[in-house]
Amino acid sequence: MKKALLLILAIVFAACSDEDAVPEYRADADQYLIPQVQHFESRAGSPFVWNAQTQIQADSNCLAEARYLQTLISDHSSFEPRITTSKGQVQLSLSEELKGPEEAYILQIDDARIALEAKSGAGLMRGIQSLRQLMVDAFHKGDRQDSWALAPLKISDAPKFKHRGLLLDVCRHYFDKVVVKKYIDLLALYKMNILHLHLTEDQGWRFESEAFPKLHQEAAYRIEEDGSRYGGYFSKEDLRELVAYAEARHITIIPELELPGHSQAALSAYPQFSCLGADASIEVANDWGVFKEIYCAGNDSTFSFLETILEELLEIFPSEYIHIGGDEAPKFRWEHCAKCQKRMADEGLADEHELQSYFIKRIESFLNAKGRKLIGWDEILEGGLSPNATVQSWRGMEGGIAAARSQHQAIMSPTSHCYLDYGLHQIDLKKVYRFDPIPAELSEEEQRFIIGGECNMWTEHVSNEANLDSKINPRMQALAEVLWTYPQDRDFGDFFQRMQKHYSMLESLGVAYGPEMIPAEIYADVNFDSAEVFIGSKTSFEAIDQEVFWNAKKGPWGFVLKESGTLRVQALKNDQPYGDTIQQEFVFHKALARKPQYQAEYSQWYTGGGEAALVNGRLGSLNFRDGQWQGFSGQDIELWLDLGELKEINSVSSNFYHYNNAWIFVPRSYKVYASQDGKSWRLMGESRPQIQAEQRGQHIEHLEVKSKSQTRFIKLVVESRGRVPDWHEAAGAEAWLFIDEIIVQ
Repeated sequence: MKKALLLILAIVFAACSDEDAVPEYRADADQYLIPQVQHFESRAGSPFVWNAQTQIQADSNCLAEARYLQTLISDHSSFEPRITTSKGQVQLSLSEELKGPEEAYILQIDDARIALEAKSGAGLMRGIQSLRQLMVDAFHKGDRQDSWALAPLKISDAPKFKHRGLLLDVCRHYFDKVVVKKYIDLLALYKMNILHLHLTEDQGWRFESEAFPKLHQEAAYRIEEDGSRYGGYFSKEDLRELVAYAEARHITIIPELELPGHSQAALSAYPQFSCLGADASIEVANDWGVFKEIYCAGNDSTFSFLETILEELLEIFPSEYIHIGGDEAPKFRWEHCAKCQKRMADEGLADEHELQSYFIKRIESFLNAKGRKLIGWDEILEGGLSPNATVQSWRGMEGGIAAARSQHQAIMSPTSHCYLDYGLHQIDLKKVYRFDPIPAELSEEEQRFIIGGECNMWTEHVSNEANLDSKINPRMQALAEVLWTYPQDRDFGDFFQRMQKHYSMLESLGVAYGPEMIPAEIYADVNFDSAEVFIGSKTSFEAIDQEVFWNAKKGPWGFVLKESGTLRVQALKNDQPYGDTIQQEFVFHKALARKPQYQAEYSQWYTGGGEAALVNGRLGSLNFRDGQWQGFSGQDIELWLDLGELKEINSVSSNFYHYNNAWIFVPRSYKVYASQDGKSWRLMGESRPQIQAEQRGQHIEHLEVKSKSQTRFIKLVVESRGRVPDWHEAAGAEAWLFIDEIIVQ
């Protein structure tokens, strides 16, 4: 009897203990928040426990946000919280008296209640996302527990910038509405508020048009090199669904209709709006680059066409802004079009840049009359800025600076920090986190015209969702914190550690995130004094180890280059491979670490590593952005170097890059001169490329001059094409010449 009684008491005690047990919660709550909040206060006391008895209290003016929170909790729990107008433990409220911008909110948690007060519905949504991030991993994994706990705290928060966006290109490669919704959810989670949806391009038109149905029936598809048909489009119903989905999360979708350039797909369906006329045969582009087809600025029917298309977009998208592109618009067709030249004469326009300005201003007038505003890439500054336009600065910060100084709003998304299609060797997580969208050159008054920034995800080389995820995440999260919190003292180490805590949540959301930075890096340190190149590898992570192989043998982390070969490095994290194996080909030769004297200036955008780029032994790859190629824009290359003493040489050679889609062409000629005194030069020989300017694709051509000689000084004269040829889509633009290494054997 006593044993039975003891057993019953033990069971009752255990049941009471389980019922009273506090679920796991995040005591160090501030270490789980991205973006970092403006003000965080940890408070003493017991946590709040959310269970089946917990109700959400909301007035009618915030029922939509209450329902979003209700769904969020019920989707991850064994219960669904009720919504009530009084006596709820989770209280949502709006207050016009709250200080700060529209998205400001205050979140307070104690053992009895959660109080979320905001200035607007958008502010409530941002506060809900903070609440969401404070939930433990089991919540995000969908363990559907009976209760959850949250640490006592107070958060006062608001964004620094009002425009915090992601550009998603669905044209170069098509991503359907399921993927777009996934990114709307991610934008909401990280308190971003703009999805810039790039809907038209040379390679595809991506939305239904009732007025011009061939746009979605034909221009939405291209013929790939293998003969297959590729493409897709959003129906009007799809777009309305996306707009509603975004609005529920207080995300604005800004559609982009590219004009006057990047319009080859549209003109393939309706060539009458091109400069070539209705009988022209134009195909949807199936390659990347800038193409010469452009809307005809001298044809009034072109503007009627575009206004009709814009009417269809305005009916679907309620956004204050409409993006019209305006970038990379080659003027070749306009220069040779009688209608465009007549337009210039009739309007008193000095050149084709002013014609583009006329084009943009005419479209802006139409949008303004409809109560909308225009955004365009920074090329819209050329020829005169339209009255109310907002400039999106991508070619560096200069466009934004010029816009702000002329009292126009600017959005910052420079290639240097915000282009997520670029690899980690160019833009890693740390570089994004250190981005400052406010240029130091601007006065305090001018700074107010910088309204925010975007990370741009162009998809030329991103063909599937997993690759898309790995490019965007976690770099988007870094920009989210920059634009929301705008921390003056950027503690990357702190952000990095907080980001680690988010990966399990991203996994539960089906996000195939990528690495934060290149885990191991191969370097070549050039010592001009000793004429030596020290090569090796290093890592940015304390927790990362590495295996280094020189040719077939496992080697040390660094050594002086004394023979040609390939250096391979595999980073290890917890003794497992971390990231891809990286490798670098090196060539040992007699000009190593011999400082070149340049007579022509290389581009600041493609330095290849500066004055040591051509004598460090490293060879560039088929990726012209790998940091090894030195670029010259529109000019010849002339330089000389001193070998230090009289040497017997047999050949001089260099590698050149060819990719005419990016306006990069092999040279016309490669001449090598020799001298024993640096004054009197003799021609050793000349080499000309086998690759023709018209050849498509990415290629490396090795040009070599063979001539046995005793010499001390070597001079190169490399003749550029100067301008892009007339047959090219970018005819007349400055042609690029990319060189790598002066190999003297």
